[in-house]
Amino acid sequence: MEIANIEKYMPTVYQAEILVRNNLEMYRAQGLKVFKIIHGYGSTGKGGALRTGIRNYLDQLKGAKIIADYIPGENWSAFDETTRKVLDLDNDFRKDPDLGVMNSGVTIIVISF
Repeated sequence: MEIANIEKYMPTVYQAEILVRNNLEMYRAQGLKVFKIIHGYGSTGKGGALRTGIRNYLDQLKGAKIIADYIPGENWSAFDETTRKVLDLDNDFRKDPDLGVMNSGVTIIVISF
């Protein structure tokens, strides 16, 4: 299970997009199909600019078919259909401590199914 901690760099949204893209390209080159990013949930707990900006960026990547999908941490649950597909792709994610806890500070990126 690969994890990219974007939050630790305290980037702007634009810088975070670059970090996400760099990690995406690196993990794709390694043949991975899925990875997790930590972006935090915002200092107010209501959804910071970084989380919102990254997810908007992921919407663009998904629309351009650069990624297959992504799962917001609050949906990262065995009850979610896409989550179940990811768990079949990478068994290590079954041990992820964020699985099933509705953590809005993380997002799972599906490079390909």
